[in-house]
Amino acid sequence: MRTLPRARHALLLALWWALAMVCALPVQAQQMAMPEVSLRSVDGIALQGSTAILDLTLNIRNSGALTLPLQKLRFALQFNGLDVAQGVSTAPVAIAAQQQAQVPVQVNVDSATLLTLIATLPPGGTVDYLIKGTAEIGQTLLQIPFSHSGAVQLVVH
Repeated sequence: MRTLPRARHALLLALWWALAMVCALPVQAQQMAMPEVSLRSVDGIALQGSTAILDLTLNIRNSGALTLPLQKLRFALQFNGLDVAQGVSTAPVAIAAQQQAQVPVQVNVDSATLLTLIATLPPGGTVDYLIKGTAEIGQTLLQIPFSHSGAVQLVVH
C-alpha cells in the first residue's frame, strides 16, 4: 500500500518539474528583448550607371537581459517618405545584454530615386528616415520585427 503514495508523489514531482520548464520559456523570451535597429549614418554614395550604392551603418541595441545572437537583418529604408532601398545584413553578430553594435551594410538604390531625393535636400542635408524589417535570431526560424524612425545626414560629395 505504500507504493501507491510514492508513485503519486513521483508523478506529482514530475508534473511540477514539467510545469516549471514550460513556464520558464516565456521568461527567457521576455529576457531576449526585441532588437532596436536604427540608422547610425550614411557613410558614402557611389553612382554607377542606373544604380547607386549607399554605404550605411546600422546601430543595433540589445535592451534585453540575454545575449542577442543575430544571424540576419532584412530591412526596407525610406528617406523623406520615399522608398529608397531594401537590404540584407548577413554578417552574424552576438550583442551582449544591454549593449549595442554597429553593422556596416551596402544597399543598391535606383539612381533616379536618389537624384530626386538629392534635388530636394535641405541645406544641412538632413533627411528623415524610416527603417523597418525583421531580425533572424540564432539558428532558429524566429524572426523579430523592428521599426525605427529618425533623422540622418545625407552627405553628397
